[in-house]
Amino acid sequence: MLKVYDGDAEKVAQIPGARVVESYPAFVLVEATDIAARELARKGLTEDITEQYQLDLNEAGADGGGPRRRSTGIAADTKGAAQLQDTVLKPGPHHYVLQFIGPVKQSWLSMVRKAGGEVVAPYGGFAVIARLSPRAVKAVAKLPVLKALHHLPYATRLSKHIRQQMRDLELAKESAPPRTRVLPGTYTVQFFRSDLAEKARGAVKRLGFDIVEYVEGAQAIIVHLSEKKPDEVHRSLEALARIHGVRRVANRPIRRTSNDRAVAIVATAAMFGNSPGLGLSGAGEIIGVCDTGLDNGDPKTIHPDFAGRVAAIKSYPVGAAFSQVASNVGHDDGSADLSSGHGTHVCGSVLGDGTASAGLEGLAGPIRGMSYRAKLVLQAIEQEVAWNDPEDANRYGRFVLAGLPDDLETLFSYAYKKGARIHSNSWGGGDAGAYDEQCEQVDRFIWTKQDFCILFAAGNDGTDANADGLVDQGSVTPPGTAKNCFTVGASENLRPTMTMTYGGSWPRDYPAEPLKSDRIANNANDIAAFSSRGPTGDGRIKPDIVAPGTYILSTRSRMLAENNFGYGRYRNSKLYMFDSGTSMATPLTAGAVGVVREYLRKTVRIVSPTAALLKAALIAGAVTTRPRLAVPDCNEGFGRLNLDAILKPPAPTKVVFIEGRGLNTGDLDERTVNVRKAGSILKIVLVYSDYPGPKLVNNLNLIVREPGGSAYVGNSRAPATFDSTNNVEMVIVPKAQVGKYKVQVVGSNVPEGPQTFALVILGAVTT
Repeated sequence: MLKVYDGDAEKVAQIPGARVVESYPAFVLVEATDIAARELARKGLTEDITEQYQLDLNEAGADGGGPRRRSTGIAADTKGAAQLQDTVLKPGPHHYVLQFIGPVKQSWLSMVRKAGGEVVAPYGGFAVIARLSPRAVKAVAKLPVLKALHHLPYATRLSKHIRQQMRDLELAKESAPPRTRVLPGTYTVQFFRSDLAEKARGAVKRLGFDIVEYVEGAQAIIVHLSEKKPDEVHRSLEALARIHGVRRVANRPIRRTSNDRAVAIVATAAMFGNSPGLGLSGAGEIIGVCDTGLDNGDPKTIHPDFAGRVAAIKSYPVGAAFSQVASNVGHDDGSADLSSGHGTHVCGSVLGDGTASAGLEGLAGPIRGMSYRAKLVLQAIEQEVAWNDPEDANRYGRFVLAGLPDDLETLFSYAYKKGARIHSNSWGGGDAGAYDEQCEQVDRFIWTKQDFCILFAAGNDGTDANADGLVDQGSVTPPGTAKNCFTVGASENLRPTMTMTYGGSWPRDYPAEPLKSDRIANNANDIAAFSSRGPTGDGRIKPDIVAPGTYILSTRSRMLAENNFGYGRYRNSKLYMFDSGTSMATPLTAGAVGVVREYLRKTVRIVSPTAALLKAALIAGAVTTRPRLAVPDCNEGFGRLNLDAILKPPAPTKVVFIEGRGLNTGDLDERTVNVRKAGSILKIVLVYSDYPGPKLVNNLNLIVREPGGSAYVGNSRAPATFDSTNNVEMVIVPKAQVGKYKVQVVGSNVPEGPQTFALVILGAVTT
């Protein structure tokens, strides 16, 4: 199956071997023989979308799974679904996967609704999940726009972690202990609708599960299962997945933290007033930080580097999810940063103003964050947990992020109402690469509040498990695996006097050269070995960007023990210390977002920049750490943070910021940029905040056409290789021609539209 971008339906239909299936404003959907496909490709831009029809009914969203199964004809699939209804499924409505003949039109979804179906969620593969009664199954199956219909298998509703444990049990194999930490016997049960969650509580209890947390109107329930034999646990979980309306069952993870020169690496002239300078400081911005705590927790007597700039501070007590494993649910020890000083260090990298560093020797400038005049909304989620089992204290630690709300909307809504439009989170954990319920909450909040930019650390799970001298892929953790957040990995800082090596500090993780003897802060163009790599389970590029994250110097909590200085103290000061991790890279990036947002508001006159535009801006300015043009990869994403490229580019380079209109399936947004200097680099970045759900829901594609007519497509290593996986796309024209370039954004498949977008164009251009 092909999309033909150049040519109308009538002309395409005249080519022997080409049959027009459907026509859209921006392209024509065509079924073609090999000969016809070659002829169409010769005449213009085409895209083979055959593989995009693949429905993997053995996977749950981004989770891995068994063999792939292709969808088949409507008649066979509908018959199978009807037989399932009569013999296996209980009477009443069930959830089905409906696959359409091509990119989804709103009119097709209306046809499903008129036939008695309720569309509840996107699925991928030009499909949606719908709740159908037995009568609706028969009516929907007759729709001419439907390609296939399947019952949504119950097994797919169990998380990757649970299914792996089941497979290991069947093979009499001991599961390797995961890096992820989970609450023993505690599970999150997601439902398709909140009313289905409400109705299911009785059935959940009858299976032997205790409901430890349920909030009226929520689409999830936190449950606990008392200790049983592994095979009994698995049978109970399988039964839980069969309760009507269940979307996903997963272990409840314990989220964990993702543990002056760095600033110089990512910004120079624009930040520090080098002639002529821009004088940017984050003034007028309010930035939210969710972390362990902040210094003594009292805004009136806070660490000097935050004095007068704490707009709000809130502490979250030990959550109900801990009720079966701890005796102090509801306990709140306040907002002070008592254990690691992690939150205080993070806040300093975002917006500390360096007041207390005045007079310290050996500094090139104050020890301050990027947005050092911004205000702070601090949300403290670390609590001392009174574990019922003393072994849990050894296993998880006394201080845990136990105050983190299970529904992150609670967290984000508070910061948003306090005026924050940037939110930094240096924590995470869960099944590597997975898209879990909190990923969906992140994506949903940004989808709803398009001007709220949320950042997450990629995680510190990078390791060389196979001892080949390279960091393994696929270790980025939720919620940093969400689509709409800004996920940050760690590059190395430049402190060559520090002698710590990866192999010396973590010998099991880095047993082979060249990682083993590599110092962790001696090359600004290296990615930190511990920085979690992508891709996500569904193949998306993560992290989005990297920033320095080793031996970062920032503020120290005054509540720490006298001998606690993270990765080391700075000279004789008790107010600063070094620390390392993607936790440190993320706040540096959040501070940079604050500066860019200030610039867009004050200089470009965009009153309320979207999260997509902020993300696109930093990605457009990023520089690759490899000697190549930045085709994105899963080590560095789109490159290392570099503010000057966006805020103060060298002449004749200019930067154009665009907030795009909403697109539906088949729509085309086209604009022209005029390149004025031959041989200059032209970089164009498309970012959009996608509809919440596993995998890409709304697919926009970026096409850039040269004056001679040849085309580049986003994230492509070869001409016309379209990206149907990521909601970030970039085109780089290494040596642009003088003349007019057409920049096109195509609504390739938009089942949940209209889909807005942001474009940033960087080059020797006028528009």
